[in-house]
Amino acid sequence: MGILERTRHVIRADLNDLVRKARNPEEVLAAYLEDLEAVRAEASSLRAAESAERDAFESRLRDLQSAQDNWVAKARSAVRQGEEALARAALDKKLDLQDEIDAARDELEQRRASLEVLEDSLESLRLRISEVGRKRRELRMRRQVIQARSELQQAMNRLEADRDAPLIEEAEQGLSEIESSLEASEALDAEGVERRMLKLEADARKRRREQVIADELDAIKAELKKG
Repeated sequence: MGILERTRHVIRADLNDLVRKARNPEEVLAAYLEDLEAVRAEASSLRAAESAERDAFESRLRDLQSAQDNWVAKARSAVRQGEEALARAALDKKLDLQDEIDAARDELEQRRASLEVLEDSLESLRLRISEVGRKRRELRMRRQVIQARSELQQAMNRLEADRDAPLIEEAEQGLSEIESSLEASEALDAEGVERRMLKLEADARKRRREQVIADELDAIKAELKKG
């Protein structure tokens, strides 16, 4: 399974479903977090390799274009000196480089596109890792609240029920309010993550649309220039 497919696979997991079905939700989330971190490390390594490849192709493209410009300069010099045969030979060399330039440019564009996809994937992983970490903290706090409530209830049961009923009720109400606040916070944070994910997708679509427009505009300009 490729890194992009693995990224899509791990971030599609339903956290609520994982927690609901798990006997020990905290352990399940800890294992899931390890998977996310492993995928992020792999994606980061691939991004570094792709970035190095992009830089190499950028350097090669510059060198090829510089060599081509050199041959054009030589052709012009030959024409000024009346050496038409030399000028033709120089331009022939310039044309020999064009296929290499086109191939290097195509490869460079592919590297740039791959890097953009990897950057989007890494951002998605970062958001999911943050979300899982928050979920683990909430589960831990909720468990502590439930444990405290249980201990309090056991202590109260040892006292006289009639005399201490108001105290028990007040303590339980306080703990219930804490848990309700946690649940509300969880819902809000989940919505925030969803909004961020939607924004990432919208930004990607916008970039692709702007690129299409730019390409068509360049084509029109080129056509008008030829005319």
